[in-house]
Amino acid sequence: MLGLNRLSIQTKMILLLLAVSLSSIAVVAWNSYKSGRAALIRAAEDHLKGVQVAKTTTLKAMLDSLRDQVISMSDSHVTIDGMREFRAAYKSLNAASLTQEQSEKLEGFYENDFLPKLDKQIDGEPVLEQYLPVKPAERYLQYHYLSNNPHPYGKKQELEESESDQSSYAKVHETYHKSFERAVQIFGFEDVMLVDAESMEIVYSYQKTSEFATNLETGPYANTLMASKVRTMRSNNDRDDFKIADFEPYRPSLGKPMGFAVSPIFDGPQMIGLLVLQFPIDNFNKVLTGNFNWAEEGMGQTGETYLVGPDKTMRSRSRFMYSDPEGFLKLLRQSSVPTSVVERIEKQGNVICAMPVESESVEAAFRGQKGIAVVNDYRGEETLSAYGPLELNSLRWAVITEKDLAEVEAPIHQLGRTVLIVASGMALAVTLLALMFSHLLTRPLRALTEGALRLGRGETDVKVRVKSRDEFGELGRVFNQMSENIKLQTERLEGQVRENQELLHSILPASAVAQRQEGDEKANREFADVSVLFAEIVGMEALGAKLGEAAALSSLGDLIEAFDEAAEESGIEKVKTIGGSYLAVCGLSVTRPDHVRRIIQFAQQMERIIGVFNRDEKAHLAISIGINSGPVVGGVVGRRKFLYDLWGDTVTIAKKLSAGNSTAIRVTSQIRERIGDQFNFGASHKIETEGKAAIEAWEVVG
Repeated sequence: MLGLNRLSIQTKMILLLLAVSLSSIAVVAWNSYKSGRAALIRAAEDHLKGVQVAKTTTLKAMLDSLRDQVISMSDSHVTIDGMREFRAAYKSLNAASLTQEQSEKLEGFYENDFLPKLDKQIDGEPVLEQYLPVKPAERYLQYHYLSNNPHPYGKKQELEESESDQSSYAKVHETYHKSFERAVQIFGFEDVMLVDAESMEIVYSYQKTSEFATNLETGPYANTLMASKVRTMRSNNDRDDFKIADFEPYRPSLGKPMGFAVSPIFDGPQMIGLLVLQFPIDNFNKVLTGNFNWAEEGMGQTGETYLVGPDKTMRSRSRFMYSDPEGFLKLLRQSSVPTSVVERIEKQGNVICAMPVESESVEAAFRGQKGIAVVNDYRGEETLSAYGPLELNSLRWAVITEKDLAEVEAPIHQLGRTVLIVASGMALAVTLLALMFSHLLTRPLRALTEGALRLGRGETDVKVRVKSRDEFGELGRVFNQMSENIKLQTERLEGQVRENQELLHSILPASAVAQRQEGDEKANREFADVSVLFAEIVGMEALGAKLGEAAALSSLGDLIEAFDEAAEESGIEKVKTIGGSYLAVCGLSVTRPDHVRRIIQFAQQMERIIGVFNRDEKAHLAISIGINSGPVVGGVVGRRKFLYDLWGDTVTIAKKLSAGNSTAIRVTSQIRERIGDQFNFGASHKIETEGKAAIEAWEVVG
């Protein structure tokens, strides 16, 4: 509070206005920011949850459609008849054999074609013996439909009829291959396989990859998820059953992630086989990535939706791996992801079934929960993550929709900056308004303050201009009236002071006046060296008798006034006059080195004044003047009525020298010695003094 008391009214007004307005602006800005931030976060969360639910719904619809397709196909006459005939044709080849040349060609297919391609996609090195078929039917069919197939691997399905196969299998293949080809083209499958329920042999494969004709219990692919689902399906022995095998790096497809749908094939009450539909992950990727157009789907720069399998690895493409493979791999090498995993991702060119994802949102989704949370994603970046499960049959996936928290909060930060800029602008405007308003409001006060200061400095002609008609205007008018009164009083006082000063100067010498002004009016002062003049006007009694007392007194006043004017011109100070006596001094108030010369010249001027008076008035006055130099004591005599006087031998001797009845200027030997030959002196003569030695006096002549 003490600090506020020292502030000006304008400053207090500014502070008050700023405090009220800025606090209001701060409250409004903060509430706007909080509500805007909450709305933006809610909008971002709703968007991510909406995308996650939409993607999940679409994937669920795709899986439901896949289930309907595989069940419908397994019940079709084409599939049942084909299964029956392929099964019989396959059994007829159990005793088939290959020539030495054919066997070598089959081995050459694996050594020179399939295994080198597979080696580029897997971590380890594939061994020929693990993949080379052993049983007669396997070897026979793989030779005629794989190694002796002129089409490249991956397009072996283009062989509709094998010219080298003369068995019954060739006729069955020619009959049904086109039918299955049509189903593949219509529904977008990668492969259609028929598996003998009794022997677990793959008796037909549309695509003719390396699993064709192998056994799913004892063959090289018995440990795949697809084989596991097929064996489970056979054990259940339920009509219209359905199983989905999770995506896995499928070696017959050279390590590409593949999923499978399995349904039993019944011929009447008997399960004769199993229908396996192989579908690529590409269709799922198109749905999850928006056909790799994340930004067009409103996912910004970092948003994406991906699928996570039960093994906590990704089942879909990564946006960051797709957009910047080198940067993404560099990031992974700097993270805690194992080197072997990074190398596998680099080798296969994607993260599917390789990139581990162990975030809190994934864990929650596998617990069957849905929601949204802030988690660290598979890159280690903080993201806003919407999650939920995708379930079909016994399979559960986690569908995750995420966006970097930095991008989510970017509009919030922009909102904060906007609010801050607007609030700052408003604060600046309020500050300027407060300054302007306080300036206008306190302008009369400043004018009054300035006028009071001028009045305090002694100026009397002070007027303030206050145009307002409020209290400030009334105060200004009162101030002007007060200033006018002070001016009048000051002028009267100054006139009185001037009169007093003039009267004081007429009574006292300047040194005495200064002494009184300094407050030392009673103290006597010593003066070391001055020249004292004492003059006596002789003949005033006779003049009074001739002219009358009043006329004589008037004449005496004229003479004294003339002496005073001459004294002022010569730098002589009058001390006092008593009747016809005149006491003056030089060098008293003002130190004058030539005070002797000045006092003699003044004495001569007094003689001339008397001479002029005698001539004009036909009078016979004389003036006898005594002059001496030396120390004196000066002081004021009296309290109520006072006069200034000098004491000391110097004054006494000067008075003694003035005794006489004729006009004469007498000086002491000391004066004559000091003045030298500047004046003419007559003969000296002795003047007796009471109690002291006679004084040698010299008369100034000429």
